Amino acid sequence: MKILGAILAGGASTRFGSDKALALFAGKPLLQHAIDALAPQVDTLVIVGRDWPGQTRIDDLPAAGMGPIGGLCGALAHGLLHEFDTALVAPCDTLGLPADLVARLSPGPAVAQGQRSIGLWPSNLAPALLARLTSGDSRALHVWVETTEAREVDCGPLHNINHPDDLG
Repeated sequence: MKILGAILAGGASTRFGSDKALALFAGKPLLQHAIDALAPQVDTLVIVGRDWPGQTRIDDLPAAGMGPIGGLCGALAHGLLHEFDTALVAPCDTLGLPADLVARLSPGPAVAQGQRSIGLWPSNLAPALLARLTSGDSRALHVWVETTEAREVDCGPLHNINHPDDLG
């Protein structure tokens, strides 16, 4: 199985008050923590929605500003185009991503319990998601999870960063 890793990093960080991806935890940016957690588990890693040194950038689809579901759509489309079987997707603002995330979520579609933006998705779902997002149907990630009947899996304690105080 050929796995694409995709880190969602194009958000506006409005609740956080500054660029969350650059916020430091234990001396390194949150985005780097996500890279370090996902890179050993995938064949290729991309960053969705922003440039990052040494990494390939891809864009949200069908457009920026759609939230995590636009990043997921961009990742799945990239995965399908480049013949990846599946995409492991996670946001840049979650600490504690386990080293066996792929194993826990396999087979996809599956998402982390309580953290639906962390998931393992078959790349062949890209056309259906793009059609959904361009048709005016719900853009809510939880609706997509329900539509695809993605399993919710216990992935251990995950720490989502929404405010600077969450880093302490």
